Amino acid sequence: MRRAPPRWRQAAAGLALGAVAMAVALWGVDLGELRAAFAAARAEWLVPVGIMFLIQQAIRAWRQAVLVRAMRPDHRFRTSLSVLCIGFFLINTLPARLGELARPVLLRDREGLPLAAGLGVVVVERAVDLGAMFAMIGLVAWRVPVPSQVLVVGGHAIDWVDLGRRATAAGVPAILAAWAALVLGGPRVVAALRAGRPGAARRRLADLAEGFVAGLAVLRRPRRLAAVLALTVATWTLTAWMYPVLARAFGLGDAIGLGEGTGILAITMLGMTVPSAPGFAGTYEAFVRGALALFGVHGGRLDAVAVAYALTMHWWIFLVQSATALYFLAVDRVGLGALIRRTTRGAPGPDPEGGG
Repeated sequence: MRRAPPRWRQAAAGLALGAVAMAVALWGVDLGELRAAFAAARAEWLVPVGIMFLIQQAIRAWRQAVLVRAMRPDHRFRTSLSVLCIGFFLINTLPARLGELARPVLLRDREGLPLAAGLGVVVVERAVDLGAMFAMIGLVAWRVPVPSQVLVVGGHAIDWVDLGRRATAAGVPAILAAWAALVLGGPRVVAALRAGRPGAARRRLADLAEGFVAGLAVLRRPRRLAAVLALTVATWTLTAWMYPVLARAFGLGDAIGLGEGTGILAITMLGMTVPSAPGFAGTYEAFVRGALALFGVHGGRLDAVAVAYALTMHWWIFLVQSATALYFLAVDRVGLGALIRRTTRGAPGPDPEGGG
């Protein structure tokens, strides 16, 4: 019997994990209370959340344009916005992030950018966002009040919130320092890895670092690095504000401020790095509910409110993002079926249905 390709095995794993995560998100929640939480929500708060997301999406497209212009100086913002909206639509729609190749494929079609260079743009963005995620985790761990959570293990009381702070204090600075070292002195880091004691593990680490550094090469110009970092801060600050704004719709305004919103954002970003179902269904809800519980939104009726909040944020943003993608698919005459086939197969050929 023919075995399924690795990417589709990954997709199957994502579907299974998504189903388990959705079950965890809904665990112990009374469906009647969930319906009541939706009924009591103030729908007018969806409007500012949607507007904030559209602005965030434009900022991300601007950041992408800054990176692409390092190789194609005449690259237009409008093209970058179209590529970003369509690309993220496929990432959010296909399981296990199978849509990651959509932006490199579209950038090649629109700008003649080699596929490897387009992948480099994605690598840079992922690296910068990973650094931002760890920075947010560190900020929240030490600046946002989090209620103590004590577990008794073997007769010993362990405050796992305090334990998490200590782990963050040790790990996050090291991770950010490693990221900065690869951005600013990547070739030297790779050379040091290759010059060390030989071994299969060290060689694999050096190969991984070399590919990572190649993608980060465009950030070695100080002005470009400053622009990318500034746009990244603007992107995630605005995104973090979306959480306290929506909290007002569910009567959680006193519990969720900007600090808590930053924490929810960082935790969900971390959760969405694992293989997932289409649209991150289940994964997103489980991690948002867990983050809300960390900040004291749990127990009794609040469990249903937390799930309603997570479902609303997730699928409202998914709807808004999908609408922008469908607009550009129609206006730019991009053949969605062919693009999906080329994206999931990594096919380099021309798009027979029109590549925009």
